[in-house]
Amino acid sequence: MDFDLRLAALANLVTDPSPVVEAKLLTELDRVEGVLNTGTEYDELTAALKVLAVLATRFSYRVLPMLTAFVRSVQQRQLTWGGEPVAASHRRYRSSEQLIRDAVDVPQAVRYVHIDALMDFLLEIARSDDSDTRNKAERALESLATFDLNLFYGNPPLGARPQQEIVEYLARMEDGPLLAISGIALNMLRQVLSPAIEGHTWTYNAVNISRGGVQAGGGVVEMRDAAIALLKRMFMLSEDVPHRERVLQTFGSATRRERPSSDVRTLEMFERNAIEVLNFLRDQVSTQELQVVQSIEHDAYWNFYHSASQPIAAAALEIRDAIAQLSEYTIYKDLIGFEGIHGVWEELKSSQNDWENGDKVRRAAAERYLQEITPETYQEWRARILEFAKTRSDDLAMFPIFYDFLRSLAQRMPGMALDLLQNDEGRMQPFEIALLRGLWESDRAADALTLVKGWMVVDRSKLSAIAKSLNVDQHPRFELLAEIMDEASKVEDKEGTAAIVESMGVAARQFSLGHAEAKGIFQKGMRLVTARNDPRWVNVVWFSRDISKLVEAMDADERNEVLASIVSVRKIGYETEEVLAAIGKTDPKAVLDFMMTRVRSERAREEEPGLTDGEEVRFEAIPYNLHRVDKLLSTLPGELLRAVRADFTSDDASMFPYYGGARLIKAVFPDFDAALQAELLSFSKTGHPTDIDFVIGVVRTYAGDAPVLDICKEIIKMVPERSSAWGEVAAAIESTGVVRGEYGMLEAFQAKRAEIAAWKNDESPRVQAFAVWLIESIDQMIVSERQRAEAGIELRKHRYGVGTDPT
Repeated sequence: MDFDLRLAALANLVTDPSPVVEAKLLTELDRVEGVLNTGTEYDELTAALKVLAVLATRFSYRVLPMLTAFVRSVQQRQLTWGGEPVAASHRRYRSSEQLIRDAVDVPQAVRYVHIDALMDFLLEIARSDDSDTRNKAERALESLATFDLNLFYGNPPLGARPQQEIVEYLARMEDGPLLAISGIALNMLRQVLSPAIEGHTWTYNAVNISRGGVQAGGGVVEMRDAAIALLKRMFMLSEDVPHRERVLQTFGSATRRERPSSDVRTLEMFERNAIEVLNFLRDQVSTQELQVVQSIEHDAYWNFYHSASQPIAAAALEIRDAIAQLSEYTIYKDLIGFEGIHGVWEELKSSQNDWENGDKVRRAAAERYLQEITPETYQEWRARILEFAKTRSDDLAMFPIFYDFLRSLAQRMPGMALDLLQNDEGRMQPFEIALLRGLWESDRAADALTLVKGWMVVDRSKLSAIAKSLNVDQHPRFELLAEIMDEASKVEDKEGTAAIVESMGVAARQFSLGHAEAKGIFQKGMRLVTARNDPRWVNVVWFSRDISKLVEAMDADERNEVLASIVSVRKIGYETEEVLAAIGKTDPKAVLDFMMTRVRSERAREEEPGLTDGEEVRFEAIPYNLHRVDKLLSTLPGELLRAVRADFTSDDASMFPYYGGARLIKAVFPDFDAALQAELLSFSKTGHPTDIDFVIGVVRTYAGDAPVLDICKEIIKMVPERSSAWGEVAAAIESTGVVRGEYGMLEAFQAKRAEIAAWKNDESPRVQAFAVWLIESIDQMIVSERQRAEAGIELRKHRYGVGTDPT
């Protein structure tokens, strides 16, 4: 019996209460348990997990213990496939980790029956060393905490019982273990505190999505109170700023609502929750790190702006007033405050102009603070800068005011900047570029040079930062930039390469500013990274202004050097295309040669076993879509096709549609333009078998998404009847591209048949014969596809029900 049909039969049996069926199902369950306990055949284990998922609705009490034992033991087994140990090349898809990920799905149908046991099971898996397995378990936990409209109001209604049990489970944990899973716990609490609730209902041909706001019934009030209490406890578990900011983000779920409710009790619930959270945050203001205070202010203003009642607005304003008492925070907000609220809240709420003036106000304040720094206030400001520098962000672009403040400080008070860099190097490391840029413009630039040369000897990890600091508008230091490159060339790791690349970026910009000597430094760096087979410099030097000016000043040999240095880039992204487009303005043929070199390189890699297997990013010679190079190469249709054809042999025909050469043609001519069709016709009319194979390969690349019939007809005229070329042309014509609906493929075949039917009246006897032959084949596919579609519909009706068809 087909395995899917067997599963369907089991699904029917699990609802049968008879003792005979019970005994048979228990026998099947015992068999599955035996396989999971000791089995090693991958397909057999996969099938056992699918059977267990069906049996779970009848024997839920046995599922989680069985799965837990399986997950703990399967990693120690030598898995087999087809009776042989799983080959290394297949372990990515047939591994114990994949089986564990499959096991996560098994309890789905009974996930709310034994919540504590399921939490234990999923949290254990969430500690896996495998990131995909961890992510799968974490997503399952988040889904477990999510409200389901159909279950909340179901028969019987679950209400908020599952969410309440989850909160209670987390609340019972000791502080240490709870902190260890805080990321998972906060994601789950974000779901249980969500103001929205969704439900999905399925039939065989539709899915309906319903969405509404959480109401106060069904235990929601008590559950939300417990969740907020747990969040307060979690906030205090660690003084780590990122931890507290994550808790603050989760608190935000407790203060939001889906939409205004007419239910008084629901209104009271959301208002009480918001005020409780805001009062808690108000009480934390005076004791928190300034970065945390900034987040509290941001969240408080959000609640003020969106307040649904006067008491919520009043609670938010109490936070504003508490923060106003922190004079140090005012300075912090001016210099750092990328999330801070600048201005009078009531006015900000009603006027966009006040937001737009924020930067001007902050820059004026920064200038005022610079003037306040004197010998008498030096130590106070030094401590303040070090404190502010503790603020972390994923993007240093979040600190433009502080960055400019430090640069101006270094320029005006270079002694203080040197003090910070020499004596508090660790704390100031994220901002050392700003300080160095200021120092290069100060009267102590010589001392800065001595400092960085010392760094270059003892700490080459700073080479990139030193190079970036030289990206100035005036007084470039090319001698130092060349020294950085020399030192970086001695470091045979990513840090050394990164420093060379940063130096190249500085040289490119300086050349665009008119400094001709920068070109030599750029090309020196390019040769160094080419020797390391590392083309990452394009990610730094792709801005059109910089690279265009460089390319304009290069001769043909120098442009070829540029192309050689990036030919090994893993994927052609927009950065690489900008460089290629700049070169193509002067020498489009060189760009075509570059693309063909990559095509040949891809083939060589495919022919070398293991070369691409396991690489961090697999080599992709030609992307599926181009954005700049296509416009360039589309002006050379003949040269492009001749270049690809010169690299083609009949031995390549079967795989040619999937290799880079055919993909390059499609990327340049995605719409099968007339210019491309004309060139292909010229090849097909030669009648040479290899030319015919080449044209067929190009046509097949378009997979039915283009008007290929005219080309196909010309090919049929040139080849013998019922030759192998007929099959290839038929495959090109039968390709359908994307279809929709149960009968999408059937309708596509019917449309193909109608198109080919006209060929029966063609003046060419070969075309007529081909049409008759192909229509016979399409008719068979139509019959087969209709049967497949109808069988699929019946199976879905069995699984999901018929429901009510929309009228």
